[in-house]
Amino acid sequence: MNKTLPLAAVLLFLLFAAGCSTVQRIMGYQEPDVRYTDMSVERISLEKIDLKFHFEIDNPNRVGVTLEEYAYSLLINEYDFLSGSHREQLEIASRGSGTVALPLSLSYREVYQSVSSVARADSFSYRLNTEVGVNIPVYGKAMIPVTVEGSLPRLRMPEVGFVGFDVNSLSFSGVDMTLTLNISNPNPMGMKLSDLNLAASIGGHDLGGIDVADIAVSSGENLTVPVRLSMGLSGIGGTLIDMLRGNRDFSYEVKGDGLFELDHPAFRNLERLPFHLTGDYRIGN
Repeated sequence: MNKTLPLAAVLLFLLFAAGCSTVQRIMGYQEPDVRYTDMSVERISLEKIDLKFHFEIDNPNRVGVTLEEYAYSLLINEYDFLSGSHREQLEIASRGSGTVALPLSLSYREVYQSVSSVARADSFSYRLNTEVGVNIPVYGKAMIPVTVEGSLPRLRMPEVGFVGFDVNSLSFSGVDMTLTLNISNPNPMGMKLSDLNLAASIGGHDLGGIDVADIAVSSGENLTVPVRLSMGLSGIGGTLIDMLRGNRDFSYEVKGDGLFELDHPAFRNLERLPFHLTGDYRIGN
């Protein structure tokens, strides 16, 4: 008995034998358009940064298509840092569009260890090479490449430094002084120090209670912070009075901590910034 193939089957065989480009031309199928839209910082700290890269997919075909996977590789300062793939099902209707987000988390410590040039810079460049796999009926799977380039900041702890002491008034009732500190913010965004605990001593004598208000420091700013303090002179010998008058050097110790917060909506975990400053100083120098 003679067997004949259905005409549709013969046509499909001939189309596939001619190649995918012929199928695409005859059937009118086109690769979807995949474009990068933006990148959002989901969470940021001094230890790591969580990112999401957002892409939009436009389907120009008369039938729906399915996004099935994406593969990616990330270069930092032109160095291969990480790569991976992710399977995700997203149905995109005929002549419709959809969005997909690629999440990435970067540990600053791993970045510094892998790419030494980052440790010497205020920021580092990245290039994200992505291939989005879209399944088109009859035509098959298309791997559509997209490249994203940009830069990210290198975040660092602020620094607290000692500037000096000044005596505002000295009398039999006590001494009124100003302790001046310097707070340096090396980051590309503002910061705030709050809940400050501060203690100081000169020549082994503890100074009185020290109250410090919250401190805001702009991006890249070195801020001079005067702190007023006072102590009584009862029971204090002539040696300390000579120190306060600038007649001799004295050792100092300033220590404390404060809550450090970056001015960024994705910075959610407050960090404790400790400091401990010691040295020798002479008032008036």
